[in-house]
Amino acid sequence: MYCSANINKALYCLLFVFCFTRLFSQKYTLRQLDTLLIRKNEELRTKISNKDLILWNENLVKISIENNYPKGEAWGYANIANRLWLIGDFKKSLDYLNKAVEKSKNINDDFLEGKINQEFAQVYSAMKLSKLALDYNLKAMKYALKLKKDNQDCRFFLRYVYSTRASYLAEPYQADSSLIYLKKAVRIEANPLDVAHIARYYIWDNKNMDSANYYFKKSFILLEFKKFKHNKYQRAVVLHNYGEFLETQNKNSEAIDTCKASLRLAKEVDRPKLILNNFQLLADLYKKIHELDLENEYLNKATSLKDSLDNNQNKAVILAIDSMEKKELDEKRKTQNNALLYGSISVIVIFLLCTYFYLQIKKKKAKLIQSNEIIIQKEEETIDLKRKLSENHETIIQLARDNSIGFLAKFQEAYPEVCQKLQMVNAKLTKSDLSFCAMIWLGFSSKEIAQCTSMEHRSVQTKKYRIRKKLNIDTETDLYYFIRSISQF
Repeated sequence: MYCSANINKALYCLLFVFCFTRLFSQKYTLRQLDTLLIRKNEELRTKISNKDLILWNENLVKISIENNYPKGEAWGYANIANRLWLIGDFKKSLDYLNKAVEKSKNINDDFLEGKINQEFAQVYSAMKLSKLALDYNLKAMKYALKLKKDNQDCRFFLRYVYSTRASYLAEPYQADSSLIYLKKAVRIEANPLDVAHIARYYIWDNKNMDSANYYFKKSFILLEFKKFKHNKYQRAVVLHNYGEFLETQNKNSEAIDTCKASLRLAKEVDRPKLILNNFQLLADLYKKIHELDLENEYLNKATSLKDSLDNNQNKAVILAIDSMEKKELDEKRKTQNNALLYGSISVIVIFLLCTYFYLQIKKKKAKLIQSNEIIIQKEEETIDLKRKLSENHETIIQLARDNSIGFLAKFQEAYPEVCQKLQMVNAKLTKSDLSFCAMIWLGFSSKEIAQCTSMEHRSVQTKKYRIRKKLNIDTETDLYYFIRSISQF
C-alpha cells in the first residue's frame, strides 16, 4: 500500500513536469487558457503540492499578460490566493485577491466575480471573521446563481459555494440552516465530505442514529469512487465524523482507531483545525476508558495546538484590520493626489473634499470596530484573560465537571459580578438557574453540560429556552454571548 502511494505520487510529479513543460512549448487560445485556469487547476489541486500549483498559476498569469488577457490574470491570482490561505499566508492571499479585483474591474464575468468573492470568503473564514466570510459568500452565491446551469464547471462552483456556506453557518451554531445548504450541495453533486457532515447533523441535533448511519455508509461508498479515492482531506474529515458517531454508540475502541486514522491523514495534508479536533476527541475517548495518561497526553497536545492557532488567529484579525486601513489610506492618498492635479480648484473645495473623505474613513473604521465578530472576539479574549488570571479557575472547572454542590459558591466567590448582574436582570433566578448560567459563562457546550449534570441533551436545550425567557433574551441574541458579556454591562 505504501509502495503504491509512492508510485502514484511519482506519477503525479511526472504528470506535472510534463504538463509544465508543454505549458511553455506552445501558444494557447484564450479558451484554452480558461480551461487550464479553471478545469485543469481543479484537477491538479489534489494531485500536486501547494507550492507546485502556485508555480503553475504564476506561469499561466505570465502567459495571460503576454496575450493581453486580464481575465486570465485575475483568475490566476485568485487560484494562487486559494493556495496561500490554505498554508496560512493570509497577507499574501489578500494581496493576490486585491490584484484579482483590480484586473477584473472592467470585465463583466459572473463566474470570475463569484470566484474572487468566494476566495475572500475562504480567507476571512480561516481568519475566524465569520460575518465577513458569510457576506462575501453571499455575494459569490448571487453570481453563481446567474451562471449557466448546464455548464459542469458552473454547477460544481455553485456546489462549492453551498458547501462552504454550510460550514460557515455551522460555526455560529445555525445547524438547521447549515443542513439546508449541505443538501443543496449534495443535490448538485454527492460529495463524501458534505454527506458526512449531514450524518453529523443527525447525530448531534436529532439523535437520529439510523439516518446518521445511512449517510456515513453513503459517504464511505463515495470515497471509493475514482474522483475521491485519493483525496486525503475528505477521507480524514469523514473518519473524524465517523469517530464521533462511534463514540455515541459507546464503541470506544473502534472510535479511537478511526480517530487515529483521521489524525494521520490530517497531518499528511497539514490541516491544523482537523488535527485539533482529533486531539480533543481522542482525549474524550481515553477518558471514557479510564486511560488517564493518554487522556492527559492528548489534552496537552490539544491545548498547545489551540494556543498556537488562537495566536495565529489574533494576528490574522490584526492583519485584516491593517489591510483594510491601508486600503482606505491608499484611497485617501489617491484622492489627494488627484486633487493636486487641479490647481484651479479653490482652497475651500479642497478642504471640504478632504474633510469628506476623512469622515468617510472614520465612519468605515467605526463600522469595522463595531463589527459583531470582532467585538465578540475581543470580548472573549478579555474574558479568557480574566479566567487565566484567576487562580481558582481550574478548580471551578473541575467542580463543574464533577457536578459538585460547592461549584456555585466557588464560582460566585471568584466571579461575583456575573451572578450579581444576572440577578439584576431577574431576581427570581434559582440556584439551579445560576449554576447553569455559570457553566455557560465558563464555556461549557450543550454536550458537556449534559455529560456533567447527567441530563439528556434535549433537557439541556429546554433549560436554555427557559433561561432565555427568564432573562428576557430575544431569539436573535446568542445565549452564550449574552451570558459571557453580562459582566461588561
